[in-house]
Amino acid sequence: MLTSTENTPQGYVVSVYYDVTGNGNYHWEKLRNFGDRQGDAIEFRDYDLPALSDAQIRQLIRQFDINVKYKRLGKNRYGKER
Repeated sequence: MLTSTENTPQGYVVSVYYDVTGNGNYHWEKLRNFGDRQGDAIEFRDYDLPALSDAQIRQLIRQFDINVKYKRLGKNRYGKER
């Protein structure tokens, strides 16, 4: 699985190279925005993301909102930043 962490003006965003439609058309899809929490983004990308199922990845893609920032509370535990 190809993943990336991009530093955008809105924060550190983790993306995955994924085929959402299932027809072989892969695109970079954004999953989570971690704001200024680079370490949380890296831990999500390296430790939590590989363990997610296809259904969980698709759900994160559908729910992505660049304005919602997350913080990592623990393995596979995240809270919205307020």
